Amino acid sequence: MIRPRGGSVWPIVLPPLAAARLLWFGVFVAVLLLDMAGVAILPGIRTELVHWDGISFLQIAAHGYPTVLDYRDAFLPGFPLLVAGVRFVVRDYVLAAFVVNLVAEAVALWYLAKLVLGERDRASASFCMWVVALAPTALFFTAPFTEAPFMAAAAASLYYARQSRPGAAALCAAAATALLPALLLEQLARGGLRRPRELALLLVVPLPLVLYCVYMRAHTGDALALFDANGLPSFGHALTAPWDGFRATWHTLVTAPDGETRSIFAREVAFGLLGFVACLAMWVSTRVPRSFALYCSIAWLMAASLSFWRSEPRYFLALFPAGTDLFGAYGLGLVAGFLVYFGVLGLLVWRSAQFDLDYFIDGLHSRFGKRKT
Repeated sequence: MIRPRGGSVWPIVLPPLAAARLLWFGVFVAVLLLDMAGVAILPGIRTELVHWDGISFLQIAAHGYPTVLDYRDAFLPGFPLLVAGVRFVVRDYVLAAFVVNLVAEAVALWYLAKLVLGERDRASASFCMWVVALAPTALFFTAPFTEAPFMAAAAASLYYARQSRPGAAALCAAAATALLPALLLEQLARGGLRRPRELALLLVVPLPLVLYCVYMRAHTGDALALFDANGLPSFGHALTAPWDGFRATWHTLVTAPDGETRSIFAREVAFGLLGFVACLAMWVSTRVPRSFALYCSIAWLMAASLSFWRSEPRYFLALFPAGTDLFGAYGLGLVAGFLVYFGVLGLLVWRSAQFDLDYFIDGLHSRFGKRKT
């Protein structure tokens, strides 16, 4: 069980949250001024942030699901329901999505800070908040995607699991059902076999998925619409072994006739392999909790066990018109940004008198790591 130190967490959560929002707003304004001269700022931001899956989420929030099998059936209703609820207050679906994600990111950072404070000091927690808020992929905490609500549910669930509160952990994980195996291992590690009632609470976790299947059976006649929709031409998803997905992605990379496609699939391969190595390192380490290693491995398998690999960086390019100089510059800048981001983290750890390379790799410091009770 971890016991966070006293004091309010909000002073170390709100500054990075506000700074990240202002930074992304500046990026959006720069994009509009450089590549879309004459477009009004606020309408332009609204238009450019609603791409890809964001369009589907907002369509579901506004109109619900079609009565026949459709690609939108592949999107679960949690986020659209939140957006639809907030829309009654703000009277606009896009603004409602921004509000939902802002609140969700704040909640996610709050629980992450509590997790860090359970084993380290406030300076370490503050550093972690800035790292998360300013990460290159933090764009998805603003755009109408599900990353922020999912992170909030996942962080809350892990926090309550480490507080030995399986009921609260299960309720939070019900919004993030990929956590079930990780929570199961965490509960077993904490004596779950001797507490069958607490272990049974984990059955709450997949309940939203079951209810969605029941709803789809009544709405479309297909209880497995969630899975069947992924096989439609809009997605072309099919479950396969990770090595088969890698082979298809690599083939596309080396045979693509244009540099734009090669650039996109090069990042797929790079980030897919990076995730694989990171998962292996977590299992090899004796200081990373097994539940964390299992959760990260499941997350990687969910992305890699498809017809071809798909990873986050490619979706950033939806912000920029294909074929423009800005499109190519941002692709190069994204790679450079991750390298610089990694380099800054390494430099800060190297210069620290408190943390060494073990902390950088495993995320645990011997003195703070012993603060478990």
